[in-house]
Amino acid sequence: MDCRTFMSPVKTRLYADQPAGTAIDFMRTHHMELVPVVDRDDKFVGLLSSEILMRMLLPRSIGMMRGIKHASYLRETPEDLQNRLDDIRLQTTGDLVSSYAQTVHPDAALTDALMAMSDRQYIVPVVDDGDKLIGAISYFSIMHAMEAAELEGQSTS
Repeated sequence: MDCRTFMSPVKTRLYADQPAGTAIDFMRTHHMELVPVVDRDDKFVGLLSSEILMRMLLPRSIGMMRGIKHASYLRETPEDLQNRLDDIRLQTTGDLVSSYAQTVHPDAALTDALMAMSDRQYIVPVVDDGDKLIGAISYFSIMHAMEAAELEGQSTS
């Protein structure tokens, strides 16, 4: 079983040079927490995650403190949070991605993608020999491929 069988195409491209607001709106609209980002040549740049975005929404003073568990003493207004979000939206998407994402080749064994997914990377980009993004594997793409194979098997019997 290779990754090509279980990947889904990436229908909407998010580009590293776009304003981060474009990616944030896409993630929010499609309820996605992890999305691949490419350059204008479709080369994979990294993954943008809601985890990264949430950390950026924290007050800067909390980001400097290590090991803090509660910050209920901070008094913030909705405007404070909105100002941080506005600042994030003005950055480029490429500035916010994690470039340490694991990728797989379409001919790689599905096990390689499953191992990355089990390591809390729930979307695994599938890239060709030139690092161009050709698809992605997720739990849902695996389930859809398995269901399609089962239905195909039933129709041929």
